[in-house]
Amino acid sequence: MKQLQKINGHMFNLLIKREMDNFSVIEARDALMTLSGEFENRQEARKYVYRQILAFERKGWLVATGSNRSKKYQKTELMNSLHMTSHRLKNNPSEVFVSKFSHENFDLKVLQNEKNEYEGELAIVLSEIEECQLLMERFPMNKDLFLAMFIESKELSAKLLAKINVRTKAIQASKREASSSC
Repeated sequence: MKQLQKINGHMFNLLIKREMDNFSVIEARDALMTLSGEFENRQEARKYVYRQILAFERKGWLVATGSNRSKKYQKTELMNSLHMTSHRLKNNPSEVFVSKFSHENFDLKVLQNEKNEYEGELAIVLSEIEECQLLMERFPMNKDLFLAMFIESKELSAKLLAKINVRTKAIQASKREASSSC
């Protein structure tokens, strides 16, 4: 299970709920001031956003391109793969934690990444099965030694294939549902 990451409520609203990506500090500041009545001073809001962005950059969640005033920040794959919730905001104690997994595009990305990972594992296991078969043919006297590995690899390949099939069907169903709702 993925570790739950709690992030600042304001940044959660900007980066997760509003899906900000490829943004400047000024764009994030303006969006923050629009969303929150907590910041009246533009300079203080900019400092606040910049400190948060730097912290996210140190964690590897954001990456910067450009320099000086043309610097833009993009979310990294690491950030996109995290399960995030929001710290409650002072002004809104009733705010409900929102799971990033509820976002449809994110679900598809996670499922596709898992599917790709399992496909890679399956390719390795199938190569192991093939190698066991070759060794059993080359060394028939030691067939029992290789047979246990062969059976174990076949069972693992069946499990991996099942995981791949389920994710493939879920991705296809989600895409059909998304296209029918448009």
